[in-house]
Amino acid sequence: MINLRLLSLSAGFALVATAAFAHAQLQKATPGVGSTVASASELTLEFSEGVEPKFTTVAVTGPSGAVAAAKPAIAGDAKLLVVKFAAPLAPGDYTVTWKAVSVDTHHTQGSFSFTVKP
Repeated sequence: MINLRLLSLSAGFALVATAAFAHAQLQKATPGVGSTVASASELTLEFSEGVEPKFTTVAVTGPSGAVAAAKPAIAGDAKLLVVKFAAPLAPGDYTVTWKAVSVDTHHTQGSFSFTVKP
């Protein structure tokens, strides 16, 4: 009987620990990771959990250097972050570098590339 209680208690702690170590991971991006698109006037990042836009940064660089863009903003769902570009992107290769702070204050970061075709 004690072993069963110990097992149940251990399983409960494992579930709590798993939830405590959750982080906002990038699930999907538009333009997509490694994709080639005809045009792009904004970037959409979808995370596994809500992010704090005030503390989240997104930088986009392309053939001419840094891309002028608005600050990241939540689009309805706290998991969905949108960055509007000052002008549609010119043809070329682009790199997105992001640093996210989730609503539970965990930090994550990453980068990916996409191409705008001529």
